[in-house]
Amino acid sequence: MTAEKLMMLSGAIAFLFTLYWVRKREMLEKLAIIWIVASSFFLLLGLFPDILKIFALSARLSFSTAALFIFTGLMYIFAFFASLAYSNLYRRNQRLTQKIALLELRQNELEAKLSKKNGEGDVEPGQAPLASL
Repeated sequence: MTAEKLMMLSGAIAFLFTLYWVRKREMLEKLAIIWIVASSFFLLLGLFPDILKIFALSARLSFSTAALFIFTGLMYIFAFFASLAYSNLYRRNQRLTQKIALLELRQNELEAKLSKKNGEGDVEPGQAPLASL
């Protein structure tokens, strides 16, 4: 199998897998766009290998070196965007965790006030009966 056919086949397979995972909602659309662009790029390189040969000649690289260079560059770009997505999710998770902790603290304080108001004595916060509301 030639490098052109391999790029065309891998591009087509990656494109179809990406569409499948997006339809099943297992992949974020934001990341799927990157994969679709990368797979389309490899599909085009497989269909029109002269583009890569022209790039290889202008950069004074061999064909396989140019293909490896482009593949590595695309994987770097994907890893960068995946890191951005991970960082964004980490920050959102941290904020949500802090909000939940503050809401639980407020709930416990309100339950303690409610239990004192109803004369239930020394009921620990979080243990007040909610039926009295």
